Amino acid sequence: MERYFYLLIVLLVVAGCRGPETDTTLVTRVVNMDDEEMMVTRVVNRIVETPTRREAAQDETAAVLDVALEGGPGVFDPQQAGTSNELDLVENLFVGLTRFNHATNSVEPELASSWEVSADGQTWTFHLREDVFWIDPGLRAPDGLMSRAPGPHPYRPVLADDVVFAIERACDAQTQTPDIVVLFIIEGCEARHRQTQAGEEPSAPLAVRAPDEQTVEITLTEPASYFPVIATMSLLRPVPREIVEAFSDAEVSWAEMENVVTSGPFVPDGATTAGERMVLERNPFWPIEFSGTVQHVNVYWQNAAEAYERWLNRELDVVPMPAGMRETIMNDTRLRSRLHLVTNQAVFYLSYNFDSEVFSEAAVRRAFSAAIDREALVEDVYGGEGLPMRHFTPPGVLGAPPPDQVGTGYNGDLARLEMASSSFSDCTFIPEIRYLVNATDVALHHAETVRTMWQRELGCPEEKIVIEQVPFGVLLANTRPDAGADRPDIWDLGWNSYFPDAHNWLGDVLHCTQSENRQRRPCSDADRLIAEAATQSSTEERGSLYREAERLFFGESGIEPVTPLFVQGQYVLIQPWLVYQPAQFGGEQYDTYQLDQTVKRLERER
Repeated sequence: MERYFYLLIVLLVVAGCRGPETDTTLVTRVVNMDDEEMMVTRVVNRIVETPTRREAAQDETAAVLDVALEGGPGVFDPQQAGTSNELDLVENLFVGLTRFNHATNSVEPELASSWEVSADGQTWTFHLREDVFWIDPGLRAPDGLMSRAPGPHPYRPVLADDVVFAIERACDAQTQTPDIVVLFIIEGCEARHRQTQAGEEPSAPLAVRAPDEQTVEITLTEPASYFPVIATMSLLRPVPREIVEAFSDAEVSWAEMENVVTSGPFVPDGATTAGERMVLERNPFWPIEFSGTVQHVNVYWQNAAEAYERWLNRELDVVPMPAGMRETIMNDTRLRSRLHLVTNQAVFYLSYNFDSEVFSEAAVRRAFSAAIDREALVEDVYGGEGLPMRHFTPPGVLGAPPPDQVGTGYNGDLARLEMASSSFSDCTFIPEIRYLVNATDVALHHAETVRTMWQRELGCPEEKIVIEQVPFGVLLANTRPDAGADRPDIWDLGWNSYFPDAHNWLGDVLHCTQSENRQRRPCSDADRLIAEAATQSSTEERGSLYREAERLFFGESGIEPVTPLFVQGQYVLIQPWLVYQPAQFGGEQYDTYQLDQTVKRLERER
């Protein structure tokens, strides 16, 4: 889908702290290509003064987090990470320009201690800390690029050029950065991506520069107040230019375990076993205080069934619930209290054709919406793995109302009243409705369940609601605003965050002019509020405006451009000695996990 952006001027001033001085030196990397050794030399800034080392707690009291992830680690490269496992690792191994606080749904400083935006809302200036370092985990022998020593030790500071280089890499199509469309708002990024996609050398100027080692300037194509939220993402995380370029023609990647240098709150540990376990330890040179207690992390690569058995034996702290186990766990009093639904940011919704003979009336749209029992739908079709939604923006998004507020949701009486107030009076005499859904068994079950609810609550004849299944690509094509006669009356779709800000939902999906407007609806006061919210400097005011826009869309007299149904979720089992805020977008933040090692040890000894 096309992406569009607005302006919010934000000025956060957070005091930074000075770190060690640097000087410039030449470093050389020996690269093996086609069985021949080649020397690659780069000019880099190296540390002069060793940063302060933060000593971990004694081994017998150090909090150790044991988690299980299905599959494998994937790639550690921030510009190539896309799977949930890869995003988890990048979140903990690489510093972000900014950081998303999942407990407060807000943006916080990380590598950038402060930032400001120009008067025209397009140039963002980030001021970087001087005390965040690239850390060599000490897993390799000396190789000419870095002076190796046992255990993790600092290589050099993370500098503004590392951020510039990361954005250059992301905008290069050869890097194959997932969701790169998000960065097309950076001036020159889209043009560079198209050039490299066509096999051309990049010539388009990229509006990203480092005026000095602690300052990054990024110029956008248009004002975008939510850019600090985008800056939390993996694809913008800095990477060391000289190391990545040294491996550019090698058969191995710079981001493999034996080669990687990291910059985040954790570093890889030498105890890592390929294919079985990855061990992370707290970065002893990380300058930002942990809000959690975890000192070491054991990540086991196991399927859900194996992980569940280990969790029952108290060997793991948090695991995904195995498929088909929900009823068994819910019937066990002890286990039920440890089962938690963690939602992601994938919302499934029913969309309306405003040119439809039936759904051109708001009262009919509201009636069909209020007749859908979201809770029953989630339970019957999806095994309870979801949270019913009354409005569009899901939990974990900056600017989202709580899921049980704003909007009417399921209300059979209201559904019948709305239908009675329409020109049809009741559902008996409505014209035939084309209901377009994806060509999967689950999609058909979903649609048939919703149709049964319309029959029960509104008395709609089953034969009047014709469910048509098509491949997903056909569904997207036939619901475009210009699809003409192929456009159905209603259809099922879903949306997942590109970045966790309400603009990516209300603006990019529902706004009458700044989105595709698949409904072909006219503009309204809700759209004006969405545009106004994007120009506000106050986060609280922004949230208030977005909340009112949601009410105008989904309240008792709402426009009802779409009907939000539920946000997808996954059940996890958590031991009683662990408390944490799950990441509903991006990777888990292990440095925020509160783990009571004493209780864990005592429970394991039982």
